[in-house]
Amino acid sequence: MATRNPSSRTALRTFVVLSLAAMVVAYSLPDIRRVWQPSGDFGYYTAFPDKIVTDLDQLSPADRAGLKVGDEIDIASTNRDYQFLVAGSPGTNLPGQRVVVPIMRGATERYVTMVSRPETMDTAAQVLIVGRELAMLLFVGVGAALVLLRPSITTWAFYAYCLGLNPAPRPGLLFYMLSPSSSLLGVIVHGFIAYAGWMGVALFAVLFLHEESRGWRRWACRLLPYALLIFWGLGTYLRLACYRFGWPEERVLTLALSLESLFILVALYAFVETYVLSRGADRQRIKWVIAGFAVALVAQTISNGNLPDWVYNSWPDWVYGSLKLAMVVVPLTVAYAVVRHRIIDVSFVANRALVYGVLTTLLVGVFALVDWLFIDKLKLARLGTIAEMGVAVAGGFWFNGLHRRVDSLIDATFFRQRHKAERQLARVAAALPLATTAGAVANCVVNEPVRAMLLASAALFRRDRDGVYAREQSEGWDASTLLRLDDSDETLLMLAQAEGGPLSLFDHPWRTEGVPSGPAHPVLALPIIVRRELAAIVFYGSHVHGEALDPDEIKAIASLAPGAATAYDHLEAESAKREADSLRNKVELMQAQLAEAQIQPA
Repeated sequence: MATRNPSSRTALRTFVVLSLAAMVVAYSLPDIRRVWQPSGDFGYYTAFPDKIVTDLDQLSPADRAGLKVGDEIDIASTNRDYQFLVAGSPGTNLPGQRVVVPIMRGATERYVTMVSRPETMDTAAQVLIVGRELAMLLFVGVGAALVLLRPSITTWAFYAYCLGLNPAPRPGLLFYMLSPSSSLLGVIVHGFIAYAGWMGVALFAVLFLHEESRGWRRWACRLLPYALLIFWGLGTYLRLACYRFGWPEERVLTLALSLESLFILVALYAFVETYVLSRGADRQRIKWVIAGFAVALVAQTISNGNLPDWVYNSWPDWVYGSLKLAMVVVPLTVAYAVVRHRIIDVSFVANRALVYGVLTTLLVGVFALVDWLFIDKLKLARLGTIAEMGVAVAGGFWFNGLHRRVDSLIDATFFRQRHKAERQLARVAAALPLATTAGAVANCVVNEPVRAMLLASAALFRRDRDGVYAREQSEGWDASTLLRLDDSDETLLMLAQAEGGPLSLFDHPWRTEGVPSGPAHPVLALPIIVRRELAAIVFYGSHVHGEALDPDEIKAIASLAPGAATAYDHLEAESAKREADSLRNKVELMQAQLAEAQIQPA
């Protein structure tokens, strides 16, 4: 059976991620138009999915038409073109649109005619709309970046949360502009994405620092997708009931809200348990992510209308918008944790992106400065062209050096911990040839990388006189794990000797039994070659939280091999010299003994 090319998987993943982002931006961003072009408003409010009028503005179109609090909008009898405009989020694309709405007042049905007015909006409301739209872009951007840079179930779950539960205003304006059928389809699709957001936050919390899920977390991972399908089914029913058929929906709404509460409780419990079970530095690394999600979930719960109605009736509109805007702490804390603490390891790709972004900005800035100075100010177009050519030539000569300087600056500023680890291993690699004992070499190739890079495991297997590779030193390997390599490991040893450098155990799968599991499972083999023979091999695990080693880290670890080989070669030479001296002393002693006994050798 043919396997999918990795580049094809990357292209497909990129297409899906960008398509989802484009969809969410397309139905969320148009609402920003309300800042300079108000939409139409009737002046009454209903609580979805109810069709009962809950509040009414005095002298509004609804008030003048005779609508009263407690009236029921008869959606089933409403003209199809108006159904989406008069329930859920009553309003129109532009002011001045006339609608005829049947209402039920007790057992009596009557028709009211309303013409939408420009919605009233103060400066605070306009600022909140802009802020929430910008927050939406931040949510979608951070979520998409994590999936593209570090695809995993955890990052996909976070992306689902960012798409579905970002603080953008409701996408009413776009749906007002669509046909009734398109509006209903859009509402259902938007509902699925929103419900997927609830599942995403619960799944992200369950898998956060627990990629190898066990116990209740494993069951949660299996059940949450089914809960999403049920949640979506209930939500779709509610929308069909509200906009099409007028069915009773109170019990369905109660069940849907119960599922929403379940997602919230699972997320909060998982985050709290993760924090409680963490120790020392790990707790400090994750506290801001957990705190950010806690704030966002509380704000989301309150703003979704889970408090008594009298609370919301006493709030000004800006409080509701501010609660939504408060959720922006999630992408900010997650991005901070990724860059500062490597909670999700995307630093290699992010580093490269920052480097090239800075270089591009510098070059564009220089060209813009030359263009402004020579063409706009001095009016010397030809001289400006020559100057730009000179900048291009100089940039070509200086690019490599500038790249190295910017790379070092980015590393030292944003990725200080990794930069520090790489410098530490560079110092160890320089000192390794001076090692005078095998224990010192083992400490340098095992303990130092584990400590500097926060690896979950490392183990050194060194060849003895019988040609057997025995475990000489390890971190993260207990007594029940492998102590000696046997014939089943011969293929790996041959590959390592032929490669002569770091060997990915993802590309060349090794044994699964007798080695640590989880983040400590070996992912990299580093051969140490002495005079074209494999003198030792070191196995390294992932980072303590499961993040794989990036190319720069592998390069830093690989730099230890030449120094270790030199040290082993020196130690073997010293050992051979001591053996030769010992044999020489024995021969001289025997010759002396023979001379004393006046026995001449044959």
